Amino acid sequence: MPRPSRADRPIRPHDPPGRHPMADERKSKIDLKSRLRKQTVSSPIGSSIPPPVVGTGIPAPPFGSRPKVDASNPYSAVEASVAPPKPQAIRVEMSQEVVDAQKKGRSKVIVGAAAAALVGAVLGFAIGSGSERDKTAQFALTGAHDLAKEVEEASVQAEQLADTLQRAGTKLADGQYPEEEVRKLGALRIPFEGANLAGKGIGRFSGQLVTMLIDFTAKAEAANDQKDRVQRVLGGSRKAIEDMLSQAKDPKVRWSVFMAYGPSGPWASMQPLPEPFLVKDPKQKDWPAEFTVKDEGRDVKLSRYTKGNPISSPPQLIPVDPESQTLVCPIDTMVRLRREVDALQTVLRGQKAAQPGEEEQTGLLEAATALVEKLKQVGQPG
Repeated sequence: MPRPSRADRPIRPHDPPGRHPMADERKSKIDLKSRLRKQTVSSPIGSSIPPPVVGTGIPAPPFGSRPKVDASNPYSAVEASVAPPKPQAIRVEMSQEVVDAQKKGRSKVIVGAAAAALVGAVLGFAIGSGSERDKTAQFALTGAHDLAKEVEEASVQAEQLADTLQRAGTKLADGQYPEEEVRKLGALRIPFEGANLAGKGIGRFSGQLVTMLIDFTAKAEAANDQKDRVQRVLGGSRKAIEDMLSQAKDPKVRWSVFMAYGPSGPWASMQPLPEPFLVKDPKQKDWPAEFTVKDEGRDVKLSRYTKGNPISSPPQLIPVDPESQTLVCPIDTMVRLRREVDALQTVLRGQKAAQPGEEEQTGLLEAATALVEKLKQVGQPG
């Protein structure tokens, strides 16, 4: 029979030498040190999360305060006032994938724009008559007019994308899966790319305007790529998200701890439950009295702790408050979703400098407004 993973095997505690006469016998069956070397445990819902840090700062359930949803940030798991303090280095920024995508997109646009500008410059130099120069200038003027219209259309789509994203966040905060918004995200796409610059006579534009066009095109392509990432997380992790949302209405106990003697005193070890159970089950008056877990390929029944000395052999399992678990071990699907959403919001709306010396990031919507204004100035006196 294949040997089960350590995450499925509870570790029975042992007493320090001199405390119990059977300590040596139990020690030969249990390797507590191997359990202590584990850095992560398998989550019952399929994700890998680090075990929570046991310390005086986290009240033991059920006496800890309940976490709340932060209404100002629907993608946040808990309210800032009850969440653990964040290290100063943690700050939501665009992921490296987004930065790389923008650089890659900008490079492609630069090549196309440079080619278009070179063609325009060559044509302008080759055509000598005044009438032909007037035709070339008129061609560039028409191109600027068309580009202004296309940028405005792209800006409208970007606004719809930002609004759809906000509605999805509101539904998540209300405990609903945003099925309609996920479908709309798949249909939305900002209609602007490098091909839009072709045949517009941008070789007659100023260098500043060409630079603005290149930057806007790169932002549009980065926004489309990031939107696809958000949609993949929302659509591909629907079960995990719905399971997390159900915790708000019908929370389930998924983890337990058992007490054992550590190197310098008693401590608690995490143990996933074989089957989650409802915190408040109308069909059941009390929680399960025992649980069947795997140990060395065998089914072992462990009792739920109710009273007396919690350190025993075999160990007794103590249920973990699911809300306190979310505080210490956030569901990694929601962490990823929040990261991807924040990255998309940054591309669309920009980001202010968090501290002096940092460069602000101009969002696509703000860039569109400035670009349209600049395009409409082409051909005007002064």
